[in-house]
Amino acid sequence: MQIPIARAHPRKRTPQLTDLIRVNVLIAERSGLSRRGADTAIASSRVTTAGRAVALGERLDALAPLELDGKELPAKPRLTTDTGDALGGAEIFAWYKPVGVTTTHADPFATVTLPQALTPSLGAERAARMLSIGRLDRESEGLLLLTNERRVVSPLAHPRAGLRRAYAAATKAMVGESEFQRLRAGIRLTDGWAHAIEARGVHRDDDLPDDVRGGDMDPGQWSFISIGEGRHHEVRRLYGAISHPVLRLIRVGYGPVRLGGLTPGELRLITESERQGLAGALAAAPKNKARPSHPTNA
Repeated sequence: MQIPIARAHPRKRTPQLTDLIRVNVLIAERSGLSRRGADTAIASSRVTTAGRAVALGERLDALAPLELDGKELPAKPRLTTDTGDALGGAEIFAWYKPVGVTTTHADPFATVTLPQALTPSLGAERAARMLSIGRLDRESEGLLLLTNERRVVSPLAHPRAGLRRAYAAATKAMVGESEFQRLRAGIRLTDGWAHAIEARGVHRDDDLPDDVRGGDMDPGQWSFISIGEGRHHEVRRLYGAISHPVLRLIRVGYGPVRLGGLTPGELRLITESERQGLAGALAAAPKNKARPSHPTNA
């Protein structure tokens, strides 16, 4: 017989709005249904929590009890660093996103959505549950991290994790050192200051796709840039500000993860060393840090 252990009773923490998750997301994670399928089940009053039917759009704590057709849907454990894995065991893939894929699950204007592009590799059901960690716009290509565990998406995409996004950019004319200096110093965009952590010409040992190394474009037309966050079209806007519109943009790195030998559409699990690098970044990230303001440039 298990002997109960007497414990102090700490004040119960009230979940904050940011801790709560849409119930259709919880159902999809626990049951294997798509989010649309989860919404259909909710609308049909097939989903309950603590004896009552849940409502469409309702938000619940990640560990809230849920039943589908009277059958319990067990909650997934929360992320914890106690096991030494800040990623909480989440499965993470590195994928070469091809040009033309829109990084979304549903978009009436998209030619190819994320699940449609992933279905050949993962199957329709599994592809529907994949979430991207950050985004790449439709005309950009290269490394995109994917997971079916939503709890790691925001922490890995947030600038405070300190994970650099690295890109190879092709422009019509060579970018000069004075222009690289402007990118590193900072440029005021419509949504505030932005700057490159690194901006330079490409090196032989840069992790570039084979078609870039042996392509028709002059190597001088390619440059390398890394940034610390991923604002909307940030790299394209930075290059536009120095009068070098980007002709082709490839993400080649995300923190410790590299594009490597992947070709468009290929998928792989991240390596153990890449995983440790991501977990280390999360463990070291400050818990609450406001975006730093950029000093004024004359």
